Amino acid sequence: MAAMKYQQYVKSLPFKEYGPGGYRQGTVLDSKFLGMDVHVQYGAYWTATKIGKAPYVPHVHDFDQVMLFVGSDMNDPGDLFAEVEMCLGENLETHVFSNSSAVAIPRGLPHMPATITKMDKRVILYVISLAPKYSATQLSTDKEPSKPVGWRHAKYKKNIVPLPFTRKGAWFYGPDNRDDGGGSLSFIHFEDLGITFSMIYEVMKKAPYRLMPDPDKPHAHANPQVMLFLGTDADDLSELGAEFEICMGKEREKHVFTTPTAVITPPNLPHWPGGITKLTKPIIFADLHIGGDSKLVDTK
Repeated sequence: MAAMKYQQYVKSLPFKEYGPGGYRQGTVLDSKFLGMDVHVQYGAYWTATKIGKAPYVPHVHDFDQVMLFVGSDMNDPGDLFAEVEMCLGENLETHVFSNSSAVAIPRGLPHMPATITKMDKRVILYVISLAPKYSATQLSTDKEPSKPVGWRHAKYKKNIVPLPFTRKGAWFYGPDNRDDGGGSLSFIHFEDLGITFSMIYEVMKKAPYRLMPDPDKPHAHANPQVMLFLGTDADDLSELGAEFEICMGKEREKHVFTTPTAVITPPNLPHWPGGITKLTKPIIFADLHIGGDSKLVDTK
């Protein structure tokens, strides 16, 4: 089979099995894999446990980061079906949440330790670092985590946002695309905290299903984009459970995949049409825009 011009932008995700323990399976997408200064860690927690590695102490980064805790029940993606305690700030302000939530960590903000204290269903964790490499500086402190704080009095309440999922039915895109993917979506952004990053998180449950308001027309963005197409079986994240096709470049070079995949679009690279052609299980479309909300540019 002849090599395709844009194959380097359509990459299957490499998963690793971690064996017994709370964190069972995951993948790391570094700057070499993504071709941009972003580092993404993604995986599933199977049991209530401490998050990260010992020693479980606060640390800081010299880059911005977003942590995304998401439930694995696609019939109710806004419910984490678990309880998480997480510390933010020098005083180890303790936040407790049980909804699927995004945690914004601007550079220099102390954070951790964090613990999944209860779990009824698997928890998916994304750690998105806006840097080519992951690094952390551990902090020495004699302080203990505070008692859990209420939302009204929390200093860092803007840093933890429950994901507001909206049912994405027919006519969501308008009259030119009345396809219904059967799922819901949420928009994530933290511009008010100075983090130039936005994300669309969509559950897709039906096929065929085309995306975008003008589904047959290519588009491009002024900023780089990473589209993650992910399975929803938290017992085996390496299975997609669907067939997806997407066109890349002005040539509309068609790529078809049936495993969890990252589709990377550098600035101004036309892409689309695209959508689900077959589906046996719900899938996730995690659309990361690096540099904030990504404006469309002319593809002519």
